[in-house]
Amino acid sequence: MPASALATIDDLSRMSGVDVDSIRTYERLGLLPTPLRFRRSKRIPYRREHLDRLRFIQGALAAGLSLDDIGSLLGLHGGMRTCGDIYAIAERRLQDIRRRIDELKRQEAALEPLVASCPKQGGATTCPILTTLSASSRMPS
Repeated sequence: MPASALATIDDLSRMSGVDVDSIRTYERLGLLPTPLRFRRSKRIPYRREHLDRLRFIQGALAAGLSLDDIGSLLGLHGGMRTCGDIYAIAERRLQDIRRRIDELKRQEAALEPLVASCPKQGGATTCPILTTLSASSRMPS
């Protein structure tokens, strides 16, 4: 789309791969500028800048950043951002992802032997997964 070309929200959705509801959500959150409406037209024109911003949002989401983080990167939560500010946002998110990975590994370590020990047949009352989980829930904290 050339810089001055106009597109409808459906066109923008098709070009970006972002559904219309998400585009409207990004507008409502201020992540995507609301396009100016022409007086007599019912169509709201989107421009190249909107497509570029959507691609930025998609890249940031794919990297694990939250919509709040994206707003910070875009300077929506206060003035210009320095590279150090941007680094802090990315580093904080990276640490959060690493904590979640560690938690998932702990969960995997707890669940893997239960799954391996299950005969996959018989009644629920004799299932070793339920038996072990029930015994765990009776242990004092």
